[in-house]
Amino acid sequence: MELIIDVLMLFVLLACLFKLSLWRWWQQAAYGLLLAAFAAWSVRYAVEQSKTQIADYLQNVDALQTMAILVTIESAVGIAYALAWLGGEEARGRGAALVRRLLRWYPSLLMFPVVFYLLTQTVFAATGVPFATTAWLFASGIAVLVPLLSQAVRSLLPDEESRVEIYLLLVVAVCILGLLSTQHGRMVYAAQEAPIDWPALLLTLSLFLLMALAGYAAYRLRHRYRIGGRKGKQ
Repeated sequence: MELIIDVLMLFVLLACLFKLSLWRWWQQAAYGLLLAAFAAWSVRYAVEQSKTQIADYLQNVDALQTMAILVTIESAVGIAYALAWLGGEEARGRGAALVRRLLRWYPSLLMFPVVFYLLTQTVFAATGVPFATTAWLFASGIAVLVPLLSQAVRSLLPDEESRVEIYLLLVVAVCILGLLSTQHGRMVYAAQEAPIDWPALLLTLSLFLLMALAGYAAYRLRHRYRIGGRKGKQ
């Protein structure tokens, strides 16, 4: 379980860095300072934790369910932004532009629990070092590394579209890992044994097919209207 959580936090960090690579350098620095301030403030709670408490938390089904919900919501926000950005010219209308404008400045709220977890692990590792010293060194490292790594991502991948595509893949991986982390000897969302409700299943498939056909027809009509309008202007 701890291994899955560690991999999940790694993907959260990578997704955040790729999202920050779309920002300007001073915005990246401001977010790094915000995370650093959170780390310096939360050290009073980090020193009260123990390895046993953290292990118990990672084995708590209710806590894992809550974490899975938060990860799913954040993943949905990231996927919505990436799809709105990668939607192409036809999808870049007012609605898609508004979604991109609103979600562009949402980096990652999951970075705060990730920073807190890393801070607790740093406190455990730095035995004999004053807590205040550990906290300030950790906060300083966060303030420097976050904008530095974001700029490194931009330098390695100058193409913005490629960074958005990788960001989308990372967000999907975060969502999958968030659901996998809900396993606790059994799946939290285990399927209930019940007979198949064939009428309900057929109704669902019929509605899905009807909506898909309606969407396709609307797209074709809109496309034909655009072509006709362009020919009329010419």
